[in-house]
Amino acid sequence: MTKIIKATFSEIASFRKEYFHSLAEFQELYLELMMKESAFYLLEEDGALCGYFIITKDNTMIEFFLREKYIPEIGTFFMLITNKFKISRVLCKSFDSLLLKCCLSYSISYKLVGNLFRDLIPASAYPMTGVGISFAEKSDYDYLLSQQDGLYESPEELETFIEGRNLLMYKMKDLLIGCGFLIRIHADWPYYDIGMWVHPEFRKQGIATQIISHLKEECIKNNWKPICGCASENLASQKTLEKNGFICKHHLVEFVIS
Repeated sequence: MTKIIKATFSEIASFRKEYFHSLAEFQELYLELMMKESAFYLLEEDGALCGYFIITKDNTMIEFFLREKYIPEIGTFFMLITNKFKISRVLCKSFDSLLLKCCLSYSISYKLVGNLFRDLIPASAYPMTGVGISFAEKSDYDYLLSQQDGLYESPEELETFIEGRNLLMYKMKDLLIGCGFLIRIHADWPYYDIGMWVHPEFRKQGIATQIISHLKEECIKNNWKPICGCASENLASQKTLEKNGFICKHHLVEFVIS
């Protein structure tokens, strides 16, 4: 008999470690940031815990994991969850073979919504000259909040990035020319998601490429593993990442359940 148990984030932590180890590549930051507003559930079969799943407040499934013993019945578990919780869509990393298998098995319509960069090849460095680089401080919050052209998703997110020392500011003659994002995805793994934002007045001058180059080199210098992603339609970001040697072999796939 299958039982679904509402859980806390800490209660699924050990299962998530198993899940991360099962993946060919590491977690996507975009999905990890959804955890704050998601619900967590454990799966129990005949009295034994066998897996877990995570759904967002808008009924999107973003993680689903079963231990190997129960994989032959994964389709039954998947349909039970989607029906019981009225799952409207699934966001699946293309290297998440089990979740991908479930969605493809039921011929759910899909589209590619993100490019995931997990591999690096040798590339030229793009050093910055005459640029001051420092982590954003609390005193920078109001000024950064006024930059509404894609720098942050919400004021709360901006505040979190500043407090976590995830946001670097790049200045030339005291003028902000851009920002870099350097975010550890999970405390137990050395993977850092890197990204950039360029002030509108300084775009199309190669600054985005220089910021990514600097962030990549910082990761390598500290024995961190830089990874990144961008929306599938964001060709400018894709080209910037590719100039720095990042290769996209994987995607974030959106499955829509009618």
